[in-house]
Amino acid sequence: MNLLNLARFGKGVTKRVSSWDVSGRNGDSWPIPGGTGRVLADIKGPGVITHIWMTQGGNYRDCMLKITWDDAPTPSVYCPLGDFFGLGHNIVNTYQSLLFSASTNSNNKFNEGCALNSYAPMPFRKRAVIELLNDGTNHHGQYFYIDYEEMDERELSGLGYFHAEFRRACPFQGWGPDIIVNQPPVNIPNLGREAWDNNYVILETKGRGHYIGCNLSVTNIQGSWWGEGDDMIWVDGYKWPPDLHGTGSEDYLNQAWCMQPCGFLRNGSSIFETDTAGYQTSYVHHLENPVRFTREIKVTIEHGHANHLGNEMASVAYWYAEQPAPVIDPPPVEKRGPVQKIDNQWVIPESLRWPGHAMKLDAEVLKNVRREWETYCEAHYKRRISDRHSDFMSAGWKVSALQPVMNVAEAPYRAMSEELGWGMLPPHVDHFAQIHHMRGPDGIVYLARKVRVSQAGDWILHIGHDGGARVFVDGRQVGCTVGTINPAPHTRTQARLALAAGEHEIVVALDRAGGRGWGIFASFEIPEGCDYSGRAAKFPEPV
Repeated sequence: MNLLNLARFGKGVTKRVSSWDVSGRNGDSWPIPGGTGRVLADIKGPGVITHIWMTQGGNYRDCMLKITWDDAPTPSVYCPLGDFFGLGHNIVNTYQSLLFSASTNSNNKFNEGCALNSYAPMPFRKRAVIELLNDGTNHHGQYFYIDYEEMDERELSGLGYFHAEFRRACPFQGWGPDIIVNQPPVNIPNLGREAWDNNYVILETKGRGHYIGCNLSVTNIQGSWWGEGDDMIWVDGYKWPPDLHGTGSEDYLNQAWCMQPCGFLRNGSSIFETDTAGYQTSYVHHLENPVRFTREIKVTIEHGHANHLGNEMASVAYWYAEQPAPVIDPPPVEKRGPVQKIDNQWVIPESLRWPGHAMKLDAEVLKNVRREWETYCEAHYKRRISDRHSDFMSAGWKVSALQPVMNVAEAPYRAMSEELGWGMLPPHVDHFAQIHHMRGPDGIVYLARKVRVSQAGDWILHIGHDGGARVFVDGRQVGCTVGTINPAPHTRTQARLALAAGEHEIVVALDRAGGRGWGIFASFEIPEGCDYSGRAAKFPEPV
């Protein structure tokens, strides 16, 4: 951005179209009933739209922003309202980038009031028609400003037409959605036509132009890291390797070691999954490094290495084209809503499914991967340490929001009844609960659950965690370790317990150790000298 241009006199004439109440009163919101649409602006060219401001109380996926240039037969912008401005999932949040920004006092909530801004320049020669279509059934009220400049057409020489296109896969049809990322069995080749055919497609268009970036929304259904997907961009046709080949999802989004809750001018996260219990929207804008193409472009990214994951994904691609070009039709309104949790489990009803293309993976390769994964789980997760140990407990843990305590040895006891932003920790692999990426890199998170003892007895409680851990049973500290060990033994933190019959509460404060604490093993051991062979339940049972 050349700030000197702020002092430079131009030849344009500044104009605005807005929703102001022409009666002189204060009814500045335009009503758009469900199933209808309105033309917000019909502007005669030549000119450049310089700024769009919109605010409304919801309907971010029901309403479609539609922009048509120069009487083209199809629109060049056709996106859900929230996604166009960088906010997916019907969620609002405050963030800022150079091209888009949003501001709300209801951060990380569904369908609340929010101000949306676009500063992307949008030149046109003959005519610009901006419409808002309310595909839903709810009434919609829309406030807006559309600022533009009337210009001499000669000043538009060499400038392209702005385009934006929405895509979705609900869920993405990965071949191993239950397999955790970065495990050896998924480390298979994804090369050549297989990558071309299988990767999630952000943009595929023909003509001349340059791609300037995208936003990518993910519902983290599996719960582990949703990234590890390389971006692959083909310019002017297929070849191998592609013209641009990346190294991972967060790398393409200009971050590293997963994503962080920050929004920068050119990249960042407008919605962060640990603030929303699993919803993420990230963006990257290629302002100084647009990807130029003369005939066609295909922008793709793996979803998990070699496309094994099966989360919900949506995206908006932004580009400039030499001529107005068509964009693909979005899913119908009933297929655009966010994936929701029911009883703390992600559920995608049939009515919401919009899966996209199916994976093309060699059946023998897939069979071998499945066999390796089962062997790997048996070796690392599913087996007991010994017959004197209970199975590791995974499902049923509650996880708190990140707490600003930096020394785990000083972490106070916090009961399950306290308001700590508790959420259910999804089970990842049998007997192992993963917290990596769940609540941020630094600070303390609490894991908590209840167990039931049918007969009084003695047990040794074991907690295995790479970072430090402080363990409480019924409010009493029973064990504490500090520091980071990677990988940690399953029995790193130990405490001998005499438990009466009934329910007991286990609370574990975990040091995130800068994000290096991947997960937690938890088990009970029968101490030496105790014979529980005659008991129906040898160990405390999860509630």
